[in-house]
Amino acid sequence: MKTASKSHAQTGFTIIELMIGIAVAGILLVVAVPAFNDFQKRNALRSTAADFITAINTARIQAINLRVTVTLKPISGSDWGGGWVIDYPASVLTEDDQEFLPTGSSKIISETGLSKIEFRSNGLSNAGEAKFSLCDDRSAEEGRAITVSPFGKVTNEVKSCS
Repeated sequence: MKTASKSHAQTGFTIIELMIGIAVAGILLVVAVPAFNDFQKRNALRSTAADFITAINTARIQAINLRVTVTLKPISGSDWGGGWVIDYPASVLTEDDQEFLPTGSSKIISETGLSKIEFRSNGLSNAGEAKFSLCDDRSAEEGRAITVSPFGKVTNEVKSCS
């Protein structure tokens, strides 16, 4: 007489399957993490450039609207990399100074050595052509070149940071 054998279905993972899965996940992380960090730094640089351009345009527009001279300058000394502020004259009681801080490890350098940009009530700048470089701590990567014309027009171009 034969006895009926019950077949048991295998459930779960074997140790080999688990080790292969962990190895594949490790390889994916090794590839993904550096790319994600680069993505974050690139976006932080773009965000800083956008904030800086917004500050330039806001200072110019406020100078025209309020009919006063409005100054865009670094928060401390002549270091644009530490942030910048839109400074209104004391005669304008309705506007508070606006501060902007760079995002991430972005650095802003004035290529023309300016410690401030003043926009007069007609929208023109007293600084002539102002050039700024934006780079971060990634070496030999692309950054941004921001130029402000004497008329207040802002251009934003890709540049090499070396």
